[in-house]
Amino acid sequence: MNLKPLSRAVLTAALATGLSATSAWAVTPYPVTPYPSRPPVKPPLAPREFPAAKAEPAKPTAAPAGQGTQAQAQAQGSQGQDAQVRPQGARPEIEVAFVLDTTGSMGGLLEGAKQKIFSIASRIAKGKPTPHLKVALVAYRDQGDAYVTKRFELSDDMDSMFAELRKLEANGGGDFPEHVGRGLGEAVSLLKWSQDREVMKVIFLVGDAPPAAREAAWDFKLWSKRAKERHIVVNTVRCGADTTTEESWRYVAKLTDGTFDSIDASGGMVAVATPYDAELSRVNAELASKTLYGGREDARALNQARSEATKGMAAEAVADRISYMKKSRGAGLSAPSAAAVSSAPVAVGGAVDLLEKPAALDTLKDEELPQELKGLKKEAQAAKVKQLAAERKVLEEKVAKLATERDQWLSKNAATKEDAFDANVMKSVKAQAAKFGVTY
Repeated sequence: MNLKPLSRAVLTAALATGLSATSAWAVTPYPVTPYPSRPPVKPPLAPREFPAAKAEPAKPTAAPAGQGTQAQAQAQGSQGQDAQVRPQGARPEIEVAFVLDTTGSMGGLLEGAKQKIFSIASRIAKGKPTPHLKVALVAYRDQGDAYVTKRFELSDDMDSMFAELRKLEANGGGDFPEHVGRGLGEAVSLLKWSQDREVMKVIFLVGDAPPAAREAAWDFKLWSKRAKERHIVVNTVRCGADTTTEESWRYVAKLTDGTFDSIDASGGMVAVATPYDAELSRVNAELASKTLYGGREDARALNQARSEATKGMAAEAVADRISYMKKSRGAGLSAPSAAAVSSAPVAVGGAVDLLEKPAALDTLKDEELPQELKGLKKEAQAAKVKQLAAERKVLEEKVAKLATERDQWLSKNAATKEDAFDANVMKSVKAQAAKFGVTY
C-alpha cells in the first residue's frame, strides 16, 4: 500500500509493459473507469488461462448466492466425489498457490520471497516419500493500479516460476484495503487444481491489508467458502499488525482448516553468509552460461532468458535450487543415479537442450540452430556440443558439492529463524502433509 499515488503516465507505462511481456502470466487489467457499476454476473466460463496479450478480465467460476447455474452445481459436486486411491508406489502430490499482495508496502517480503522460493520448494521436497510439487502464483493489487491480478498457473517447473517471480515489483496501492477477494477467488476458481482428493491442495494468502469491497462476484467470504467446498486449505500470513486484516485472515483460515500466522512487515527473512558463497556464485554463473538450445528463435530466446535468471541468483538461492533439483528429479532413483541427475533448466516452449539431447542436431534446420553452431560443419557442431556437455557435467558436480558443503556448514553454525515467512510456510506444510502420508 504505497500511499503516494502513481501518476497516470506511470500507470500507462506499467500496463503497457505488463501486456507486451512474453510470459506465462495471465493479467487482469484495471478498468478504464475506476470502480464501475457491474451488471449481474454472467454464467461462468470453464477455468482456463487467459493470454497475457489479450488481457481480458477473468470471470469467476462460481457466482454469489442466488446466481449459480446448473453447470456450477455439477462442477462443485464433482469436486466432492470420493478420491481415487493413489496407485501403489506413486509419489504423493502437493499443490501450493501463493496469493501475494504486491502493493508498495510489501516490497520487503516480496524481495525475500524471490530468494526463498527455492528454499521452500527444497524443504517441501525433503518429505518422505518425496512429493511431486506444483506451485502457482497469484499477485494482486487493487482497481486503479497497473493490474488487479497476475496469475502463473500451477507448475512443477520451478525455474520458470522463479523467472516470473523475480519480475514482480511492489508498487501501487493508494487506499488501505486491497482486492484480496479477487486474488483469492482467481486462485480458487481459475488455477487448474487436481480433482483428486488424494492430492494436497493449499493456498498461502499473504498480505498486510484487509479485503476491499468491490464486485460481488469476487467477495472475499464467498471465495473463502468456495475454497472449503473444493477442499483447498487456505493458510494465512499477515504481514504487520493490522487488526482488520487479522480478522479476515483468521476467518478464512478457520473455515478451511488452515493456519494463521503473523510476521514482521518485511517477512523476517535474513540471508546468512557462509564461506562457500563466493565460489558457489561464481561456479553457478559459469554453469548457467553452458547452454545450447535448438528450435524456433522465440523458444531459444525464452530458454536462454531462463538460464540467465539462474545466473544472477544469490548463493543461498543457488544452493536451495540445487537441493530441490536433486531431490525432485532423483526421486525413486538409486543413490548414484540420483546424484548424477542434471540440475540444468528443462527446455520449454518447444526448444531442445542440445547438451542433454545431442542427437537432435540431426533433425534441426539451419535456422533452428543456436548462433554458436551456425556456419559449422556437422562434425564440428557435434564436437562443440560434446565439449560443452562435458564441461557442464563437471560444473554441475562442483556446484552440487559446494551446495552440500554450504548446507552442512549452516546446520552447524546458523539456527533457523522460526518467525520468518519461509519457516511459517513449512510449519503449515509439515502439519498438513502428514494427513496425505508425507512426513518430515
